[in-house]
Amino acid sequence: MKKAIVAMAVAVSLAVTGGVAMASSCPKIIKEGRDSAAKMKQDDPKVKAALVKLDEAQKLHEAGKHKESMDKANEAVSDLKKM
Repeated sequence: MKKAIVAMAVAVSLAVTGGVAMASSCPKIIKEGRDSAAKMKQDDPKVKAALVKLDEAQKLHEAGKHKESMDKANEAVSDLKKM
């Protein structure tokens, strides 16, 4: 029984700290994308599309939707790296 309680406590603490880690990662990925885009031609449609995705990621982050924010930001960074 004690093992089950300890396992549950570990699982809960990992879930809580994992959410915090994700929350702090969003702005870093968004900044990485914006920094990359700043070094590219701002009138390029692909750069503009990536910036729109980064704006969406920022809004998702502010709404507390950190997984969605990270997914959108990573997608934008990936798009920029392909250029």
